[in-house]
Amino acid sequence: MRVAFVSQPRDAMAATGSQRGSVAIVTWELARRLTDQHDVTIYAPRLGAEPEEERGVENVLVRRTGRVHRRLHKAIDFGTGLLGLRPPYFARPAYFHEYGAAVADWIARDPPDVVHIQICSQFIPVMRRAVPRAHIVFHTHDELLTRIDRAMMERRLAMANAVVTCSDYVTERWRARFPGFAHQIHTVGNGVDLERFQPDDTPRVGKPGENTDVLYVGRVSPEKGVHILVRAFEIVAAAVPEARLSVIGSAGLLPFNQISLLEDDPHVAALRPFYGRGLVSRVQRQVFEARDGYLNSIRASVSAATLARIAFHGPLEYMDLPALYRRASLLAAPSLCEEPFGLPLAEAMASGLPVVASRAGGMAGIVEDGRTGRLVERGDVTGLAQTMVAMLRDPAQLAGMGHASRLSAVSRFGWKAAAGRLHNIYETLSGAQ
Repeated sequence: MRVAFVSQPRDAMAATGSQRGSVAIVTWELARRLTDQHDVTIYAPRLGAEPEEERGVENVLVRRTGRVHRRLHKAIDFGTGLLGLRPPYFARPAYFHEYGAAVADWIARDPPDVVHIQICSQFIPVMRRAVPRAHIVFHTHDELLTRIDRAMMERRLAMANAVVTCSDYVTERWRARFPGFAHQIHTVGNGVDLERFQPDDTPRVGKPGENTDVLYVGRVSPEKGVHILVRAFEIVAAAVPEARLSVIGSAGLLPFNQISLLEDDPHVAALRPFYGRGLVSRVQRQVFEARDGYLNSIRASVSAATLARIAFHGPLEYMDLPALYRRASLLAAPSLCEEPFGLPLAEAMASGLPVVASRAGGMAGIVEDGRTGRLVERGDVTGLAQTMVAMLRDPAQLAGMGHASRLSAVSRFGWKAAAGRLHNIYETLSGAQ
């Protein structure tokens, strides 16, 4: 079959496989593993001097359109979000309309058998009009769209042939919200490059106090609970003098129109002070303090002695992550929101690294509590700290959990398996006509 992936309009797509952003990584890893059985093209935004059309070493054709007004749509999304307009701009037909129209024109001239749309449900009717005989697969990576206008979403889903998700947790949320479409909502799952992310050949077992490096990887924003981790680490630092914490990721705030959709969750609602309580305060926090405000509040929450043992590295290249996982003793993922999956957890486990994570959403289905790591309750600073201290003080347990993590990742999170599930969905759709 001929398969056309429609990348989300914010993601540039390289033809070499070195992608930035979780959705871009998922798109690439699935697409390149489908080329043995399908003719695969990725449609993506052209954000720089990239060629309009490029075929990479993985035999994936990347086609790019320059009709992407990123700053304009980002500004509108931000402004309407501050005003609390519903549905949020990112779910409206106007959101990156020119990009969707450009891709639709392209695939109408070169029709695929399957159109696989990432993130943007408003592109479903656009692609349906462009290629009425194609099978449309919508790929969702979270539950945000289950929290907006139900009738609008059901109209869009009626034009799709299948919905695929990143985890069983997200699948369950979508099926519960849209029971009439439950039969066409399936888990494909996320994965990890098991060759790139591998354990170090050096055994991790050592004396107590030797394996004491805690790692955090992800967005440095309030819903990720980095402030909870830093407060917990102050307790860890007092109990384990050799302990160090490395924080990897870009700092900022999740857009207000997204965080506000999740505020029925008390753990997320408690984050409102980081965003401001009125319009003026929200502008102050999200415009003038957007990048540094949250990070500054984290730094101010602990002593200077503890802060000296925390390294905030900012975002790093995806290619640099494997070495960081291999050097660490454990990964901490203290999210306060119900995470849809948790890609850093799968990467860490593939690297032979134990994980301590919140019992939240899809992460609870990744970590096998007591075997590959530990689960703690969301927002529990003391519980998180005590768990990390116990793990860091027991090198043999860390080594055992690390070994089990690698085995679990190999059996559950290979991209080949995820691509196989997606291939089966395509084949089922093809046989349905």
